[in-house]
Amino acid sequence: MSYYLLSRLRPLRASAILFTNIVSAFSGFHWQHPPHHLSLQRQLVHHQDVSCYVSMQCQSMHTRGLTVAATGRGHEFVDDENIISAVRSSLRDDLIRPHIDTISTTKTIECSQDITTVVLLLAVSGGSDSVALFHAVTALLRKTNDDSTQHASICLDLDNDGTDGSKEVKCELHVAHFNHEQRGDNSDGDEAFVQRLCAERDIPFHNYFWSDEEFSFSKVERNDENAISGNSFTQDIARKWRRRKLRDLLSDLVLQTNNNTMCDTNRWGAILTAHHGDDSDETILLKLLRGTHLSNLRGMEARSEKFDLATDSSSSSSTCVGYFAKPMLQLRKNDITKFLESNALEWREDESNATNKYKRNKVRNELIPLMRELAGGEQALQKRFNNIDQQSRAISKDLKERATSYLASMPSQSEFWLPGDEVDILCEEAFYIWASKVTDRKLQLSYDQINRIKFQVENYPGKLQWTIDVGDLWRVQRNGNVLTLVHETESISDSLPWYIVETNHVLFDVNDQLESDTELIIKLPPKMESSSLSMKRVKDVGNMRFLPQWRKGRSPIKIKELLRGQKIPLHLRDETSVLCISVGSEDQIVAVYIQQSDEDANGKWIIHSDFEPTKGNSVTRITLGTIN
Repeated sequence: MSYYLLSRLRPLRASAILFTNIVSAFSGFHWQHPPHHLSLQRQLVHHQDVSCYVSMQCQSMHTRGLTVAATGRGHEFVDDENIISAVRSSLRDDLIRPHIDTISTTKTIECSQDITTVVLLLAVSGGSDSVALFHAVTALLRKTNDDSTQHASICLDLDNDGTDGSKEVKCELHVAHFNHEQRGDNSDGDEAFVQRLCAERDIPFHNYFWSDEEFSFSKVERNDENAISGNSFTQDIARKWRRRKLRDLLSDLVLQTNNNTMCDTNRWGAILTAHHGDDSDETILLKLLRGTHLSNLRGMEARSEKFDLATDSSSSSSTCVGYFAKPMLQLRKNDITKFLESNALEWREDESNATNKYKRNKVRNELIPLMRELAGGEQALQKRFNNIDQQSRAISKDLKERATSYLASMPSQSEFWLPGDEVDILCEEAFYIWASKVTDRKLQLSYDQINRIKFQVENYPGKLQWTIDVGDLWRVQRNGNVLTLVHETESISDSLPWYIVETNHVLFDVNDQLESDTELIIKLPPKMESSSLSMKRVKDVGNMRFLPQWRKGRSPIKIKELLRGQKIPLHLRDETSVLCISVGSEDQIVAVYIQQSDEDANGKWIIHSDFEPTKGNSVTRITLGTIN
């Protein structure tokens, strides 16, 4: 039978301690309080608002007595719910083995402890989930002879063959805690609790305070951070703050070596968070509520894509990388709670979790219980979620493979080429991947946004130039069969690709050879010698007329007609560079730069026939510069 002491109930503060003493006296059992239980008594007496649970198990032996499973070193855990083994399996199969498989130094699994050292950074809030992860990971540690106490080995059977010859992977364990300072003494109590857990096991403890931040950072993960005034607190900003701090800390820990000057290419790291299966189910529902593509209607990933931790360019090819990992995704909340209760382990309760202030809380507290009832129970609902997750992953894998192949076949990776007037599901996925890639993951298009673009393409096939605002100052522009993404802060028109370096008047020799397309030789009529030359774009001069040398003696043609005849893609025509000369209040095109694509390295200047140089005449030699 389990008895729970909830310290935030004021009337039970003193009686709880009295109860433990009475039970000890009647049972003949002397309760040897570990340090954390002594601290709990102090909290019960002095901190009336601190929420903390303690579980005590009664066992029937020769005499009925009260026993408490201590959490100090040397004690075995009761793990009927397989919490520790599940964490061990996930660390092995989802994190360590995939990483080792990707590095070229994996000669044999037996030498894995020699080729890699993993820094495990646990994010511990003090709540039940993160505390369970903390105890599960520490239960897997075995101290080495290293003088530094944070160095240990995790005993993992990397062969997964069930033999006793487990292979040890060297690791360094650290804990990070975030004091958001939003719950008064309770926030400070969480910090003290986690710090005590670490002190009992000699694990380095890293603490961060919300009030210490100025929030002037510009980029966190996928999106630019908006300016934050003062210490404004939102769940989204707090999440990004934690992720940024965790990544920065992991980078410092992994790159730190004995001389603290360079990266050991065998060191890498992972940030472990305590998300479990229930959290993953909530994520599916939240995605459904805000709208997402079927290929993304899945739960959480056990491991993120790797991110580079090395800041030195010379280490760009090293294995100094990091991951976010969730080793408890295969576990349910009830199993985690039972594990803590079975081992009489303390944890902290955040009272805000019981409120419906945040959407995730409302999904957890109201929507999922209703769905559980309608689905026919817990197992039935979990099966539905698992089916959705599996199907979404299968769709995603198939579409991603085909979309990646489609993108690789496009002539330019900075532009998205439409296959025609119909946007099928493959084109949708390819555009989503492309938009994320070209914006460095700053833009993650929703399915509604992709549908708007699809509607425009399919319903207005004859309209080959348009712009759609997709939010966050990003615009999708169509020119012909090409889509591009433009950010409003980019001043494209102010950044001409060419500029005039100098002009010189020389006598033309037919044997003169131009060194590159950064030089032009033109003949200026006498009345134009004092006129000014300038670089412009076609869109700046309008559809002026131009007479190429091969049409000499015929009527000039419009500049866009020339570009069309030169097979310049529609989306590049307005951006085409032209060299102009001012004659009074009017401009005239002297030369036009022909380039088939942005990546075309074989562009060329075509000179207007009126400005073609002739032997023996004085000409103007123009040196051009380019802006990369």
